[in-house]
Amino acid sequence: MSIQHQNRHRIPCPHCGETARIRKSQGLTPLYRDAIVECRNENCGWRGKVSIEITHTITPSDIPNPTVRLPLVPRLRDLALSQTTIASA
Repeated sequence: MSIQHQNRHRIPCPHCGETARIRKSQGLTPLYRDAIVECRNENCGWRGKVSIEITHTITPSDIPNPTVRLPLVPRLRDLALSQTTIASA
């Protein structure tokens, strides 16, 4: 028997704290997406725009997109630099 875990990221309403839901989203680039969100609390009624940006690589892809250039997180960048220094010594 397997147990499935659903990871649901939640965006809280900045006014009442209830979870907001994404109503519409649009990918503008492979690294950037805009979305319209609305509060689930009927008594609140807030709607807003969120922007989601991918900023760094934590684990490199095994099938990288050659048009996407993302820096490594600082920890991985420093590790890669130190391995390069050790290999060249």
